[in-house]
Amino acid sequence: MFQDRYKKAYNTITPSPELVSDTICRAGTGKGASVKKRFSVRMSLAAAVAVVCLVTAVPVFAAHIPAFYKIVEYISPAMADQLVPIEKSCTSQGITMQVEAVHLDGNEADIIISLQDAEGSGQDLVHGVMDLFDSYGLSDYTNDSIVGGCIFLTYDETEDKAYFQVTVQSDNAYQGAKLQFWVHSVLCDKYEETKDVDLSGIVYTADTKQVTLSGGGGLFPEEELPSSLWAEAATEDNPLPKANVLDGKRVEDCAADDFTLRGIAYMDGVLRVQISMGDTSRSDRHVELYLKDSDGNERYPDRSVSWFEEVGDVRYDTYEYWYVEDIEDIADYSMYGIFHDSGELVEGDWKVTFRVRED
Repeated sequence: MFQDRYKKAYNTITPSPELVSDTICRAGTGKGASVKKRFSVRMSLAAAVAVVCLVTAVPVFAAHIPAFYKIVEYISPAMADQLVPIEKSCTSQGITMQVEAVHLDGNEADIIISLQDAEGSGQDLVHGVMDLFDSYGLSDYTNDSIVGGCIFLTYDETEDKAYFQVTVQSDNAYQGAKLQFWVHSVLCDKYEETKDVDLSGIVYTADTKQVTLSGGGGLFPEEELPSSLWAEAATEDNPLPKANVLDGKRVEDCAADDFTLRGIAYMDGVLRVQISMGDTSRSDRHVELYLKDSDGNERYPDRSVSWFEEVGDVRYDTYEYWYVEDIEDIADYSMYGIFHDSGELVEGDWKVTFRVRED
């Protein structure tokens, strides 16, 4: 369970001259030993004064230069807090983000955050399921997150808060002295709808076309798929494989803001279902597809592939789902999908700076 682990800003620390000198050396470029020999105590104090002057004159300098920030942090955490104010919440575009709890474990961090409509904003953007749209990160000013994942937890109607669990990783261990978490965009009005997929239009022969894939996956071994599905395997020089997919409904005839069924075919022992997600550059639109037999048994696709097609300034995202095992009589089957969609994309600048205390 996550608990509130915040720590109030430190009181100003009055360092010894030796600490100032040693700190400046350690925060440099690795030549601390030779620098230390040349600096007297008096020069160390002068350097500390110079740091204070720079802090006063250029308040954002330390936030972008790690070595400089370390100097200020070692000399006085309270002074560093003036450079990057410690805030547990931040408001942008009428939405307030708050860091609720943090847990650090080496180079991994779990963060619980909440979003709510800002007081007096007059908006109702936070009222259910939302998403951070892969626009978040964590930094300790020397080490940024490189891999992340986000899970929507719940919406609390009483508090008008949507809660998320964000997990991030970095190359090196996070330092808990001070961290900054940021989000650049959120998706509002996410919803899902279960709808039947009409199999009556299935065909048994169809033209195919070659596309360069942008994604794909599944549990069925790729090497056991019929060779007719693949046009070109991935190589070291060309890591994006090519596949032969249905040449179904023209992408120009697909909706840019909705789902479009582009074709269904059963060929070479594979049931193919091709669905356009429309333009997903400002939305999160995807489908969970299920094939059900006469006994009620359900199957998820064995594999899926995806690719993009552009028409003018619009880029359409299409998935083709593959069911590989033989189907004796398609009339014995039905299909439905859980269609996930999102409404408004809100772009903002949410940044929360905080300290973490490990219990």
